[in-house]
Amino acid sequence: MQPSSRSIEPEGLFDGLKPGAILLGAVVDNLATLVGSIALVVALRPAEVSSPDEEASRAALESLATDPGFLLWSMLLGVACTVLGGYVGARRAGRLHVRHGGWIAVASAALGVAFMLVAGQQPGPARPLWYEALGWALLLPAGLAGGALAGFVQALGGGRGRS
Repeated sequence: MQPSSRSIEPEGLFDGLKPGAILLGAVVDNLATLVGSIALVVALRPAEVSSPDEEASRAALESLATDPGFLLWSMLLGVACTVLGGYVGARRAGRLHVRHGGWIAVASAALGVAFMLVAGQQPGPARPLWYEALGWALLLPAGLAGGALAGFVQALGGGRGRS
């Protein structure tokens, strides 16, 4: 008896993916990051950021952009939000969880960059290169981890119908 030549995973790069689930995960990631970032800034510098003096608020935000503690919390928040987006989107897809999680991370990054371009976000103080490099390096693993978590939860029987 010969083993089946048919693979369990689809062979094409986009085979078996659900675009709606990927978009959902990317939107969840970006919204969670936005809300979480605002909460983080307010939690770390509530008085300075909410000051009626616009110059004082801007100075407080600029000092946060180079503060190691803020950068660490911001990185953890961003990774957690990407895991959440990967999880939500992959759960919605109900199949190929890790693959969906990876594509959610890619779509989320693209959506975030597009939003910044459309919103005409003014460049703020430059964050350290290590921060930017680490953020990009952790993006895909975070999405994959969210997808893997969704698959794990579904395998435990805590999810939508099996596909």
